[in-house]
Amino acid sequence: MKDIKDKFKGMFWGLIVGDCLGSPIQFTSKDDHEFITKMVPCRHFNTPAGYWTDDSSMAFCIAESYVRLKRYDLKDIANNFCRWLFEGFWSSKDHAFDVGGATSNAVNAIHYKGSLKNGTDGTQGNGSIMRFAPSFIMNYGAPDNVMLHEISDLTHNSQAVRDTVDLMASILTEHVQGARTTQQSIYKSREEVNISGWAVSTLQAALWAFNATNDFESGLIQAVNLGGDSDSIGAVFGQIAGAYYGFDAIPQSWVKAVKTYETVNELIETTINVKFGEMK
Repeated sequence: MKDIKDKFKGMFWGLIVGDCLGSPIQFTSKDDHEFITKMVPCRHFNTPAGYWTDDSSMAFCIAESYVRLKRYDLKDIANNFCRWLFEGFWSSKDHAFDVGGATSNAVNAIHYKGSLKNGTDGTQGNGSIMRFAPSFIMNYGAPDNVMLHEISDLTHNSQAVRDTVDLMASILTEHVQGARTTQQSIYKSREEVNISGWAVSTLQAALWAFNATNDFESGLIQAVNLGGDSDSIGAVFGQIAGAYYGFDAIPQSWVKAVKTYETVNELIETTINVKFGEMK
């Protein structure tokens, strides 16, 4: 049990440090940016080092609902997404920022229409997997991925995204249970890696960095320095690697550089404790 808790914590913290580490160089081409090895300010969003983006904010929205209600409630998670977009709830700034087009459209549909399925088969961005850790923790041990699909469909109602969610869930399950995944990236070299914001390519980019390295720190540095959608590639790598290596493998200098890291850590640990209360 203790080992699984550590892997859950590593997964969730991996998401956050990957997001924060990658944010300053997102939107750059693969080799047209400074080489990132530590938390630095993000000039594009005018944020200090250690400020998270929408990736972590949406994950926090999912976790906060679960902690407050002590159960899964899709409508409440959807409402938290609205609170984030319109009120800055769990943003690292006083407002939501770095919001993808599909996510913005979906949250507006939730707010104004009450829709809990948003998007089409063409809505294939990486929003569902960048925020995935709390959903995976909540669903761990379930006989199916219905909950994962429902939370994904709030913003990305696409079969291609659901398939990507399923693949990521299977990798995380292997890692939480102590086996290193044998799943290989479709990319064989750094040059091949697609650094766009699509769900399929983001997972495969993160998997490439995981396959190419043997520890959390060097792997995340490889992942974020791909550039492109670097915060989300970092967040997805951080979840995959954090679930395998565990929380203690994440450099504490990165963890402690995250804004209000003690508050963040309390939310993460409480999320895990609520899950383990369910599992008893």
